[in-house]
Amino acid sequence: MKNKTAFTVILFFLLSFPVGSAYSDVSGESSTLKSAPDSLTLEDCISIALSGNRLIQQSKAKISAVRAKKDQVIKSQLPLASLQLQKNKNHEAMSPFLATEQNISKVVVSQSMHPFGRFKSQKRAAQSNITAADEEKRKTEIEITFQTVKTFYDLLLARHLEEVASESVAQLERHRNNTAAMVEAGATPRFDLLRAEVQLSSAKPSLIKAQHVRKSGLADLLNLLGIDPSSKPELIGSFPVNVLDIPIPDEEKALDIALNNRPDVAASKASVEAGKQQLSAVKQTLQPTLQLSGSYEDTKGSRMPVGEYKQNWGIQAGLIYPFMDSGLSAAQAREARANLQVALLGYENAVSNLRADIRKAISSVVEARETLLSQQKNVEQAQEALAIADKAYEAGTKTVLDFLDAQLALTQAKTLRFQGLRDHAVAIAQLERSLGLMPCTFAMQNFESSGK
Repeated sequence: MKNKTAFTVILFFLLSFPVGSAYSDVSGESSTLKSAPDSLTLEDCISIALSGNRLIQQSKAKISAVRAKKDQVIKSQLPLASLQLQKNKNHEAMSPFLATEQNISKVVVSQSMHPFGRFKSQKRAAQSNITAADEEKRKTEIEITFQTVKTFYDLLLARHLEEVASESVAQLERHRNNTAAMVEAGATPRFDLLRAEVQLSSAKPSLIKAQHVRKSGLADLLNLLGIDPSSKPELIGSFPVNVLDIPIPDEEKALDIALNNRPDVAASKASVEAGKQQLSAVKQTLQPTLQLSGSYEDTKGSRMPVGEYKQNWGIQAGLIYPFMDSGLSAAQAREARANLQVALLGYENAVSNLRADIRKAISSVVEARETLLSQQKNVEQAQEALAIADKAYEAGTKTVLDFLDAQLALTQAKTLRFQGLRDHAVAIAQLERSLGLMPCTFAMQNFESSGK
């Protein structure tokens, strides 16, 4: 009776493990797009993108997958337990030592050990894969942040260009009306009115294009944020003006910063380490394995006396030496070497791309900064020139072409100014991205420290 009680306790212990929890249903309800708030700043957009962008969510899921893979490696080295419940019933007993009915209950616990380091290599490979996945996630976050910053600044530019085009159309409409009045009074020829009409008609497509660019850009931004594209939030913000004070690192300094911060380089390095450890694990395939097992059984009808329950236990130890596998391990080793070669080439490619990205990013910042500085006083001068031309035309000392040229020059000056502000802000964000820094954090102000 005591033995049956002990067996019942063991059975309850084994059945208490939540063996079905690993197969929980993941087919939940499809996610719905969130509505955008009434207004969005650049900081809001970055925060929403980092939490809701689908690519970032995929990166997080991949990290969960590789962590589960490492957990599998660890759990595979832990003891295995199995429970066997069997009932046999025969018309006649198979032998004098067997009853016509046998009840067999058996618990087996086994453990496999790899004394030559195969388990350690598998564990290190799994950890390196986790590191690579973490860095890939950080790379995705930096890329999504950059795309968010760029799209936000593109929207600001579209808004400003729409304002410039609207002001230009309004100014040309006023000029057309004034010219029409002057033609009616006989103060100016009809040619001036025709020129004003043509210039007004030519300005309207720019306004229409700017309006549509802003609408499509907003849809792109909301899609990037994982927000319902039909939302119509108000964008709050302006181009940063303090970026002109951010120092531009020289190429060698930038390379040092990037080598310590770029997530693609770190991920490639981790993949190389994972490949080395995986190759080491494959080389251990034909090494001996030590197996230990123990069993406890409670049977009735299979031992004398056949009418009573009998208990038995046993311990087994064995050494398995797989000296031949018909070339399977050799093929696995070739695959592991090829994967390691791919990882090494990936690391070299990441470093090569880094150098190219740094050079182009620095060049873009320098170009954008020089262009922006060249336009500092251009708008003020163009506004003054238009005011002079307007008064002179009304006084009859300037022609209509002089006025229209001044108006066009002001529109171009404003356009170049806003384009320069956008290009410089995006170039700074692009340089931060190439250094492995989160864009729009202006971390380059402290780039003397090259750590993450």
